[in-house]
Amino acid sequence: MHYACPLGMMDVAIGQEGYKLKSLGDTGAELNIIPEIESIKAKLTMRALNMCLKGIGCHSTAVVGLAENTLLVLPLGEERKIHFFVARGAVHTVIGRPFLADNGIELENSQDQGEILSYKESDGKRLCIPICSPEAKGWH
Repeated sequence: MHYACPLGMMDVAIGQEGYKLKSLGDTGAELNIIPEIESIKAKLTMRALNMCLKGIGCHSTAVVGLAENTLLVLPLGEERKIHFFVARGAVHTVIGRPFLADNGIELENSQDQGEILSYKESDGKRLCIPICSPEAKGWH
């Protein structure tokens, strides 16, 4: 499996205890990924797996588990459920296509606002999070 089309980093909280970490939003990632050490710190329950991911640079990363139906709190407090594949080694926490698609999260481009990650909140309103502004160079 391959992954990489990063959108930007966001602060999230996971698990029942609200463990805080930075996650990479990635529209190209086929899986949601969390490093094993972060899953331990967050006290996530996982089911053992034994598989490998092949990265964009053709490197291989061991997947040692699956943390299912994990509570995920997005930057402005919206709560969702996510399945994380638990990876051993130096990887970023990645929120990929499965989560983005399941939750109606879209990447939008605006001439005035730049690139925006947007999703519908439980009250029906659409929340927009700027990722790359036309005024500032680089990712937020």
